[in-house]
Amino acid sequence: MAKINGVELYRGPSVLDGSPIIAVLIFRSLNDKTGDIMQLHIMRSDLHPLEASKRKLDAAICGTCPHRHSLGGACYVNIGQGPAMVYKSWVAGKYPAYSAEHDKRIASRKVRLGAYGDPAAVPYSVLKKLTDTALAFTGYTHQLKHKNFDSRVLQFCQVSTDTAKQTKQAHAAGNGSYRIVTDKAQALPFETECLADSHGLECRDCMKCDGSSNIFILVHGSRKANFLNNNIIARG
Repeated sequence: MAKINGVELYRGPSVLDGSPIIAVLIFRSLNDKTGDIMQLHIMRSDLHPLEASKRKLDAAICGTCPHRHSLGGACYVNIGQGPAMVYKSWVAGKYPAYSAEHDKRIASRKVRLGAYGDPAAVPYSVLKKLTDTALAFTGYTHQLKHKNFDSRVLQFCQVSTDTAKQTKQAHAAGNGSYRIVTDKAQALPFETECLADSHGLECRDCMKCDGSSNIFILVHGSRKANFLNNNIIARG
C-alpha cells in the first residue's frame, strides 16, 4: 500500500446525470498553489477527460458550470495534464479500490475535493466518509441550481458564484462562497481575498474554503481571456 499514490474512492453513476464516473483520490501532490494535500479527481469512467470535454459530455462531472472548456469557458484546470495522467493511471490499474486499510493514510492528510470535477457529482455518503476521515478539507460546487443537487454537499463546499448577487445570496443563506473577479474593487465587504494571492499562503496552510468562508480571487489561469470575453460577471 505504501507504494501506491491513490485509490479509486468511487465508481458508479453520477449524481448529476447518471453517467458512469470515477472519483480517484491522489495521496501526494506537487500543486504549487494548494501544496501537498490529497486531491480528488472526478471524471467519466468511460471516456478520456479530453474526449469527454471535446464531445461536451463533461456535464456528468461538471454539471451546469459555465466555465467548462466544452462551453468555451475559463476553467483553469489543464485537462491534458493532471486529469489525463490520473485517468491513464486508473485505466492501467494503478489505483486499487478504496478499503478500510487506506483510512490510516487518509486520516493523516488534508484533502481538496475536486481537483477536477464537481464534488456534487459524487454521492454524499462517499464525500462524508472522506471528510470525516481526513484531517481537513476544501471544496467548491457550482451546482446549486442543478435539479439533482444534494444540498448536504454544502457541508464541505464553498458555493462557486459568478456575480455579486449570487454571492450575497449564498452569504445570506449562511453558505461559504468563492468568486472570481476581474478587479479587487468588485469585492464585497464580507469577502476576503484568497490568501494564496494576498499572502502567498498555500491552501494546505489556509483551508478557509471549507464551506464556511466568503473568498474572492482575481481571474487567473491560461484561459482567463475566455472569462473576460464571455463577460460572465454581468449575467446576474
